[in-house]
Amino acid sequence: MTSQATAGMTTSDYKLWDILVESAKERTTIRYSKLARQAGLEHSQDELRTLLQRIRMYCTEHQLPILSTIVVDDVGKYTGLSSSLPDAPWERAKVFDYQWPVTS
Repeated sequence: MTSQATAGMTTSDYKLWDILVESAKERTTIRYSKLARQAGLEHSQDELRTLLQRIRMYCTEHQLPILSTIVVDDVGKYTGLSSSLPDAPWERAKVFDYQWPVTS
């Protein structure tokens, strides 16, 4: 993320971003509960949803693959984009193929 685009971002935003990028580089999805634990948000589901939405908006605004698409529910069902979107699986493939820069 660029400094201009990240103005107003919190430590939680960066932590979540880094966790998702690491999963993307490993070409793996991440379960919602595991993401919450790793980000220290297991008791803040609303905050986690808000942060995931912010990441989705950032990716959309900067024409990046939508990083939040690799988040799945706790039974492994794909939930990062609405399953009614015909391109949802393709978006996840784009996330895995993208060369994500290191932010830390």
